[in-house]
Amino acid sequence: MVSPNSYSTQPSTSEDSADYNFLRRLIFVLLSFFVIITLVIYIAWLILKPLSPDFEVDSFTVSNFTVSGSQIRGKYDIQFTVRNPNKKVDFNVEIFDIRVNYRRTRLSQNSEASRHLFLEKSNQTSVKAELDPNLSRYVRKNDLENLGQNLSGGVICFDVRMPVSTTFSYGNWPRIERSMLVYCKNLRVTFSSSKLVMDGEREMKPIMLPQFNAELSPPLLFYE
Repeated sequence: MVSPNSYSTQPSTSEDSADYNFLRRLIFVLLSFFVIITLVIYIAWLILKPLSPDFEVDSFTVSNFTVSGSQIRGKYDIQFTVRNPNKKVDFNVEIFDIRVNYRRTRLSQNSEASRHLFLEKSNQTSVKAELDPNLSRYVRKNDLENLGQNLSGGVICFDVRMPVSTTFSYGNWPRIERSMLVYCKNLRVTFSSSKLVMDGEREMKPIMLPQFNAELSPPLLFYE
């Protein structure tokens, strides 16, 4: 004889299976929705083709420049222009650290806290930085010999580099972010009185880093 209680578990098992199937369908729908939205956003930004900011050095001077032993001392003043070449897209630019190098040696200390800039479409702004010498770094022997030859010729070439993060925004669309290393290599400066004054190439070239981020949130504008 079969007990009546032996059939009581069948409805419960059927309900659990229905709940499990519903949960699977719900997860599939949510994941599909997320993938579709992300794909639409990605394609939309590909159509817009946002351009990275343009950088150009306006002035670069080195004062109190001395070479003592294997150390190079000097104060570095740089001013450069940042342009937004886009006709439809605004962006935020964050500059993390402006550095001056001579060949493989970093000459300047870390710059002040990162700078936040907002540039509307087809707009531009200027940035100034005063950098103190990096006394904790010593110049290699080969670089010192090369520097001596440059000093005798009255011309020295420096490198200016800075990591940059750019966040693009278009209306209420989700934002995208790009990271790059901006540099101006072989920036020629010549002696003028007690200072070294720039007379060479002014364009700063960006190197794109492998990063593409899309944020599913309203755009935020943050500036000083």
